[in-house]
Amino acid sequence: MTTELKAAIAVSSPWEQATLWVNDKPVEWGAKLVLLRGQENDVTLEAPPEIAGALNLALPENSGLNIDASPKFGNWVAPVNGKFNWKITPDAGKSGRITLVFYSREVVQTWVHESLVISSNLADEVTVLMDGIEIPSNGTNIPAGGTAKLSLAYKSPDFIRGLKLALDVVFEEDLVPGDLTSQPPFCQQVLVHEWDITGAQNKVGAFKLKLFSEADWAVLTTPINRLVAPIKMSFGSFAGGTPLLVPPEKNPCKINTPFSYSVTLKSPAGDPLVGVPVTLYAPGSDKEEVEFATNLNGMVRNIHLYKDVDVYGIRAVVRVTDVDHELETLVEVTN
Repeated sequence: MTTELKAAIAVSSPWEQATLWVNDKPVEWGAKLVLLRGQENDVTLEAPPEIAGALNLALPENSGLNIDASPKFGNWVAPVNGKFNWKITPDAGKSGRITLVFYSREVVQTWVHESLVISSNLADEVTVLMDGIEIPSNGTNIPAGGTAKLSLAYKSPDFIRGLKLALDVVFEEDLVPGDLTSQPPFCQQVLVHEWDITGAQNKVGAFKLKLFSEADWAVLTTPINRLVAPIKMSFGSFAGGTPLLVPPEKNPCKINTPFSYSVTLKSPAGDPLVGVPVTLYAPGSDKEEVEFATNLNGMVRNIHLYKDVDVYGIRAVVRVTDVDHELETLVEVTN
């Protein structure tokens, strides 16, 4: 690297003397400016008169969004009590990347902001997944002592990938700080939107997860989730020696031919769970709902008949410490 290039890199921008706020929250130097769609955003800039006697705010890139500004984009604005102010209102219903540029007659260098227009409700922008599956409206379970991966599916193009987000936990029942941990840690803003969440051993309770951007511009709170006593559930052959196929794979069966199977419950250590009620739901079969208690091997067994060609689900539901644990297998009935 040449001496001239090193010197050029070392020169700081005159705009580092300025302070920028959006909706009364400071924007850190180098951070993306975030505007909330469907509402008025207050943008304020304070700078010494040596670099900003008057300012012009331009919108050279709007990504097809309709965005109003007062004063209008492209107009020169004088400071009031040493501060410049704009009211910027993007239309509701559409997010995207935009570019905002501040011009000053006092300095040659412009201040360019690669910015985002997003919803204040992050649920409009992303779907929250736990171990690759969308968290349902009734929440999801994490086994005590186990780890689950929270990730995001993006509803809009890739612009959310460049937004720093953090995760926090809101305890609802029977849990205290330390009962859930995260990597990256809770409340740490990160660009890679994946978190490994670990539950403490021998703890059960309820909690929500809060996803939020810097300065809480945009927030999402999940339904109530649960830290539950871990149970290993499995579908197997009637004798229990051979596991059944896991969805989306289907277990073959002939019409009007008995389909026999078992469900086994074990502790994380592999010990059988004895005397636990298991409800079996098999819509379309001759026994659509039955209940058994596990035997000394932690197992229940059942047989169904199907009269019509189709694909059917068999669902096993176990309720332990007021929490439902579910497992499903599929049966494809043919002639």
